[in-house]
Amino acid sequence: MEKPKKILILLSSLKLGGGAERVASVLGTELNKRGYPVDLLTYYNYKERYVFEGEYYSFNEVLESSVFVKFKKLITRPLAISKFCKDHHTDIVISFIEKSNFYAILSKIFKNKSKIIACVHNNPETNYQKGIVARVTNYLIKKLYPRADKIVVVSKEIKEILCASYKIPRNKIEVMYNPHNINQYIEKSTEPLEERYLKIFKNSYVFINIGRLSEQKAQWYLIRSFKKVTEKHKNAKLIILGDGELKGELINLVKKLNLGGSVFLLGNQTNPFKLLKHSQCFVLTSLWEGLPNALIEALSVNLPIISTDCKTGPREILEPELKINEEIKYPHPAKYGILIKPFERKMVFEDLNDKPLTKQEKDFAELMIEIMENNELGERYKKGIERARDFDIEKTIKEWEGLFKNYNDNKL
Repeated sequence: MEKPKKILILLSSLKLGGGAERVASVLGTELNKRGYPVDLLTYYNYKERYVFEGEYYSFNEVLESSVFVKFKKLITRPLAISKFCKDHHTDIVISFIEKSNFYAILSKIFKNKSKIIACVHNNPETNYQKGIVARVTNYLIKKLYPRADKIVVVSKEIKEILCASYKIPRNKIEVMYNPHNINQYIEKSTEPLEERYLKIFKNSYVFINIGRLSEQKAQWYLIRSFKKVTEKHKNAKLIILGDGELKGELINLVKKLNLGGSVFLLGNQTNPFKLLKHSQCFVLTSLWEGLPNALIEALSVNLPIISTDCKTGPREILEPELKINEEIKYPHPAKYGILIKPFERKMVFEDLNDKPLTKQEKDFAELMIEIMENNELGERYKKGIERARDFDIEKTIKEWEGLFKNYNDNKL
């Protein structure tokens, strides 16, 4: 198959820890290995970033909080992107996350002749709910996304949301799961643990969570619920991997609840798989998602899973035959994990003595206790690898190659 002359992957940064950032680095590297000439362009440059095997470029911008500067970038960045594409003879731009999607599409105004493929990794309905930024973002999605040559979404439900709520033409949208190198995950999971981590696992039942320390991931609900688990099982431990803007609040929450010896915030890890492999259960408390990579990573090492049934992704991963809008009773014993009712979008950090656990937090704690005590329940969900294979990188790359063929056939 004739390959496009040049592909550009565009996103804010390759900073370690981000889901879209990881996907961009994996996709770009894999395409490059298969003979596709790939450039990767970011606005910000971080020392700790995902590995990308290809030509890497950055505008080396400085983070700005000024509203004026942010609106100014709606002109300056599209102009710079258009110039980059012209100078590098770019055929196709693959952009990640809303802002980069907007900039890429707007670059057409400045005579960028490249085809634009905008990748959507989150549910915009829940990601952008309140405030002027949310209103502007939702407006731009409605106005700009139809101007992209193709929109790639990571879950079937996001496609339905874009069609129903944002009136995006259905034929503009393709569903493609994130690429996962399942064999590599399995191989990495066999690497030995460092001594400092072995101490956590010794004679313990370990729950593990991976995700940015942010409102979206809602780890405060996990920590509050876990307090009740430790009251019954002193050997219960909780590991949280990731970094983010709520790190300080979560550390303080752990201290206030006297969980310093039971909850461990270990930051970003270059190899989370060896920690997943040694854990007993993966827990996800997200308020919203796109298609959570962490669930697929946990499935790849046959780790039992408890996850909120948030929009979108967990249901599609753990119970693929269940209809998107079908009502279910919680907790729901899905085929590849247990789905629980989504939590309320409300942060809980202050006045903890006046805020006892909600019924939902208590139910979550009881479910964690049940999976600790019921060996049969835990064993039932140690078959995740068969589902993880559905997200293998080989399948994803073939789908991308199908898109590129459409480019060569002038159908994109």
